[in-house]
Amino acid sequence: MSESVMIVVALVMMGISLLVSIVPFVPGPLLVWAVGLVFAILNDFERVTYLAFGIMTVIMIAGSTSDYWLQALGFRMKGGSCLTTLGSIGGGILGTFFLPIPLFGTVAGMVLGALAVELMRVGDMRSALEAGRTSLELYLIGVAFELTASVAIVIVFAISLWATG
Repeated sequence: MSESVMIVVALVMMGISLLVSIVPFVPGPLLVWAVGLVFAILNDFERVTYLAFGIMTVIMIAGSTSDYWLQALGFRMKGGSCLTTLGSIGGGILGTFFLPIPLFGTVAGMVLGALAVELMRVGDMRSALEAGRTSLELYLIGVAFELTASVAIVIVFAISLWATG
């Protein structure tokens, strides 16, 4: 396969991975990074340099784990607890399986999980509703962060191709 065809295939696969990155619990940055890794290995790291691959790896780790650390930091900043964070994450997982409507089940589960745990923890409906709203906000921020990380990986990949071409 010629190098030009490989570049086109890699970029198309990265584009598909970008679309998939909006699905909860699917690590879009990891998928984009994996395409870059396969391309780099097939070209013996000639077109995607070790430096570029290292930058892509750091971005991938930050983007792929954002669902977890963003929830924890976000709830802490809003005065929530670790239990509320766990309730949101657990609710999202349960919602994915019990409400298998794409995106809706996960998001509804995250919001309801945070709301339920906060209601049990504090006993105040206003605080529980705030926790549910915070969970939704953090989910949207997380999707934006993962998508941004995925795009950043593609940009680093493209810059490396351009610089070595």
